[in-house]
Amino acid sequence: MFNTLFAKLTLSLFFIFILLSIMTISVTFIATDLYQQEVMQKLNDQVADHIVKETEILQDGRINNFELRKLFHSLMVLNPSLEIYLLDHEGYILAFSAPPWKVVRLSVDVEPIKRYFSNETFIPIRGEDPRDRFKTKVFSVAPVPFKNQPDGYMYVILGGEEYDSIVERIKSSYILTSSLVVTAIGLLIAFIVGVLLFAALTRRLKKLAYTVGKFEQNPQIIPVFPGYRSKGDEIDRLTDACQTMAHKIYHQLDDLQTTDHLRRELVANVSHDLRTPLATLQGYIETLLIKDANLSKEKRREYLHIAIKHCTRLNKLVTELFELARLDASETKLKPEIFNLVELTEDIIQKFSLSLREKNIRLKAKYVSTELFVYADISLIERVLENLLENALRFVTKHGLITIALEESEQQIQIKVTDNGIGIPKSDLPFIFDRFYQLDKNRHVESKHSGLGLAIVKRIVELHGSEIEVSSIPDQETKFSFALPTSTN
Repeated sequence: MFNTLFAKLTLSLFFIFILLSIMTISVTFIATDLYQQEVMQKLNDQVADHIVKETEILQDGRINNFELRKLFHSLMVLNPSLEIYLLDHEGYILAFSAPPWKVVRLSVDVEPIKRYFSNETFIPIRGEDPRDRFKTKVFSVAPVPFKNQPDGYMYVILGGEEYDSIVERIKSSYILTSSLVVTAIGLLIAFIVGVLLFAALTRRLKKLAYTVGKFEQNPQIIPVFPGYRSKGDEIDRLTDACQTMAHKIYHQLDDLQTTDHLRRELVANVSHDLRTPLATLQGYIETLLIKDANLSKEKRREYLHIAIKHCTRLNKLVTELFELARLDASETKLKPEIFNLVELTEDIIQKFSLSLREKNIRLKAKYVSTELFVYADISLIERVLENLLENALRFVTKHGLITIALEESEQQIQIKVTDNGIGIPKSDLPFIFDRFYQLDKNRHVESKHSGLGLAIVKRIVELHGSEIEVSSIPDQETKFSFALPTSTN
């Protein structure tokens, strides 16, 4: 029942209002009572002094009981709330106006009386009530000179039993009851207004919680949260954070699904590419073991040559897989340096010269200058150019042409590798940088192509903050291009 924020806030507000009601009523009663006592004590400040001045309390050094009885009777008639006591200097009661059976104290504490005369204490000052062993009440007091002994006191209680009964009747009166009812109604209205305000404030939180719950149930659909205002409150900022978080989670889930798909595809492709040469290698080695005595020297060398060829293919595949894994895991840290790209290109061309002659393929280099310096990782860029040339050699027929062009533009060096081979169909262009993607679709024994070369190229170029582009016209031309920053960039 109280598992929502609104319910908890409402319950908290209810208890706060109950506490405030109790505190308000209590403070009102206490403040009113203190105010009445203060007013009463200030208004009757001289009562005891007038009694002493107007009455012959002592006669021949003794208490004049006849005059005191007349005084007590007159004052009780005029003001029944007054109770008068004659005290000695230690506070013992010598005479009083109340009926004897109602006086339960023999003395009162004189400390409040001394504080009353000191004028250093804020009033109201309360003294002991002779009619009650526990209560204290406001009073008026005046010194009474006694013969041959310290002065006594005329001690007047300003709120006697009659006053208490009147106060009790007032407390139960219609006016006071009405005031309490009005106060209660006011607090109830304030409580209702507070609940409505809480409802308005928590409405957006309820919507936010509902939307987040829906997204939790189906993270495949990005939820639509309420709009964020630039000068909004914490709820607006929380909503904006949830919107951003939902987008990130959605894209991360999408990336995870893509990665999982690629992982499954990678495992399938690797299994296929490893199984084929392994099976062939195993077959030839088993043949050598079984028919060794019956094989001629030439046949044995042929089988060993085929086995070595497949070992080389396996080694290359494993090496490329390891290299691509390191590049994807960001384990490869670039070691950029300034080097002459023309010199690196000439070295790579020299490395491929034998393969070019065997296939009768021409390679043409175009430089705008012999001194084109770039800032990059020389070993990784060498790997990129080698892979692009290997890819071009694979699809260029005899008497074909491969061109490497280096062009300088806007503090960058554009590298373009072009061939006039069989080209790439338009439908295949978006996939040629995918791992294990092969245009010929044939993974036969004679193929030395693993389908990882262009994937490695793409990753290395991305690590350099660039992007490789490809364009192709089937049976005419294929061009790969990317850019590197110059040494002055």
